[in-house]
Amino acid sequence: MVSINDVRETVLAICNKNNYGYISPDDFNLYAEQAQMDIFNGFMSQYNYYINLENQHTSGSDLADLAESVREEIEMFMTGGALTYVAASTVGDYSVFNFAPSVNWYHINLLTYTGGTKDVEVSKGSRVDITRLQNSNLTKPTTTYPMYAMGESDSFAIAPSSIISDIECVYMRYPVTPIWNYVNLVSGEPMYNAASTVDFEISADQESKLVDKILEKAGLSLREPEVYKTAAVNDNQQQ
Repeated sequence: MVSINDVRETVLAICNKNNYGYISPDDFNLYAEQAQMDIFNGFMSQYNYYINLENQHTSGSDLADLAESVREEIEMFMTGGALTYVAASTVGDYSVFNFAPSVNWYHINLLTYTGGTKDVEVSKGSRVDITRLQNSNLTKPTTTYPMYAMGESDSFAIAPSSIISDIECVYMRYPVTPIWNYVNLVSGEPMYNAASTVDFEISADQESKLVDKILEKAGLSLREPEVYKTAAVNDNQQQ
């Protein structure tokens, strides 16, 4: 976790030192959310890049294992939960399941069916694939070998339709939205309110990158090219 107050103080100190301008709390919160999402979205591509290096035998190991470092970042957002049965499909031998409305998922890792004699993985396919497989007694999905496809509005079509419960999901969620909250003093200067603040949900290793990305966005908003250029150079050096 990274303290959003520490990041804000660093950003404001850099801007104030060079008289670049003031960043309001609302603007800072907007930049902070975008910066965190930039870093979060980069984890997958970074992991894929480092895995490719490993496959080419050009990466390090132990403390120099960069793929493992990114994996640890990703696993901070891995969680799980049960899917909710909605209804049987009217267009095929499917059951329709949904997440609870509050679930903010980014990537589905695994579905399992726990209602049989043992837990089994629900294989992923397209609706076309499942429909074709269902036309054969030898290949159609069963409770022992179930399948799923993504449906509309983040729903899941699960075959066979006899499955109406006991579907568990392991997924990667989005990070929470960071919020630097405050109370106003008599003079109008915002004072940090730790009780209602939400810190960044990425590791402390990413703090300097957060600062640079926020400065990039602030520099564009303040129309200060030097802020943007310096922050962008620092950010690129950390890639």
